Amino acid sequence: MKAVCCGSFDPITKGHEDIIRRAARLFDHVVVLIGRNPDKTYFYPEEFRRKLCEKTFEDLDNVTVDCCDGIVAEYAKALGAQVLVKGVRDLSDLEYENHLADINRIVVPELETVYLPARPELAAISSTYARAFIASGRDCSAVLPERILDDIRK
Repeated sequence: MKAVCCGSFDPITKGHEDIIRRAARLFDHVVVLIGRNPDKTYFYPEEFRRKLCEKTFEDLDNVTVDCCDGIVAEYAKALGAQVLVKGVRDLSDLEYENHLADINRIVVPELETVYLPARPELAAISSTYARAFIASGRDCSAVLPERILDDIRK
């Protein structure tokens, strides 16, 4: 079974990494899908975010990285995915993701959404906080995957 984990990954965090690694144990293939939102301003360019994601999961044969614009559910269907995997940190994440799942069911009724709860020690981590750490020159080792720290420091 193929699953898709989508996000902006601007940058990918330890929280994202944990959810995707857990999904990779549950599904035959996981596509990390970097979405393009024309209404959003990104901290890092798409090519760099893709490189960071690829480097984070280079040890996993069943994880690939791709980019898309448009409706994620339609892209997931075109990839042959049966599941969207969403990490949730708290009730507000769950409420937001539930709303998206409802919309995705209208677009692609056969596409299921699976929620994986964040581990408590990672629940406070977000890309927003990671960007603040990076912008202020702070040590990012607590929030970013080990494999990408050198790339971020450069």
